[in-house]
Amino acid sequence: MRRILLALSLLPLAGCGIAPSTSQRLTEAALEMNTAARFGRMDVALERVGSNARQDFMNRHAGWGTRLRVVDVEFGGFEMTQREEAEVYLDVLWLRNDEATVRSTRIAQRWRDERGHWELIGEERREGDTGLLGEPPPKEPEPTQNGAGDSASAADMGRQPGLSLHTRVIRDE
Repeated sequence: MRRILLALSLLPLAGCGIAPSTSQRLTEAALEMNTAARFGRMDVALERVGSNARQDFMNRHAGWGTRLRVVDVEFGGFEMTQREEAEVYLDVLWLRNDEATVRSTRIAQRWRDERGHWELIGEERREGDTGLLGEPPPKEPEPTQNGAGDSASAADMGRQPGLSLHTRVIRDE
């Protein structure tokens, strides 16, 4: 009887020794790092950035909180590219401090598992608006005159091929 009671009392502790899976550790690391970066906690975010990628990360995110504001970061999943490497996808809603245009950008981040510790090793814009990762804003196209003397429509001027994310404009009128 004592053996049965001892076995039953130790049963809840058996689950405590299960280590999180590789994908669980990656998800936790990516969410922690990107949440910290969104709220301006670059000191916390940098703990999850690999040493070779830190300077590039700081340069790309220098405008966060000063020149632009991140409104929302949505985790878009990940893909294991190798046994110890993965690509994490993020959809970021943001706006420049001097505008009322909410922009959307999809980022792909490359992560590597370094001895049980996932680290960001690089990131790039995949689609959507430029400027989130320190890229210069696109130049505004100059209006062209057609044969009737009318300039090109604003819709034609702002259209960029290959973008699947939408930009929303908020105006006070």
